[in-house]
Amino acid sequence: MSYITTDQLAGRLGSTLYARLTDRVNGAVPDHGVAAAIIAGAAAVADGYFAQRYAVPLPLATSPELAFIVTTRVLDLAEYHAWQSSPFVSSPPQRITANYAAAIRWFEDIASGRLPLPAASTTAPPAANRTAPRHHAPPRTLTAEELSGL
Repeated sequence: MSYITTDQLAGRLGSTLYARLTDRVNGAVPDHGVAAAIIAGAAAVADGYFAQRYAVPLPLATSPELAFIVTTRVLDLAEYHAWQSSPFVSSPPQRITANYAAAIRWFEDIASGRLPLPAASTTAPPAANRTAPRHHAPPRTLTAEELSGL
């Protein structure tokens, strides 16, 4: 599941810049497939952080306050990655880099538990020992008392 759409990314960038950052041939025609790949990458990064504390994907449909901030932060990631992956632009502007850095800090705070998500989000079940192999040893045939004096 993606947290943002190609339309949202295009709206954030504007039509001319969206075409320049997604077209890999001449930088003039928007390529929604490239945009979808950028969005999928940004969503995967977000889920990597979220999964440390919450079940992913997050249920944005049931929590508008959660949807707004997650959408904004994932758009920050996607915009930065669009700039980084385009052959027709130089490095991202300082504003884009600052937004990206702030988004990464936000995701790190979520993952560490310093910043909890709103209560409407679902917490992940504990991962430890849910599917861990279990071993039950048979009882000992000889105890320490039985071996003493041998």
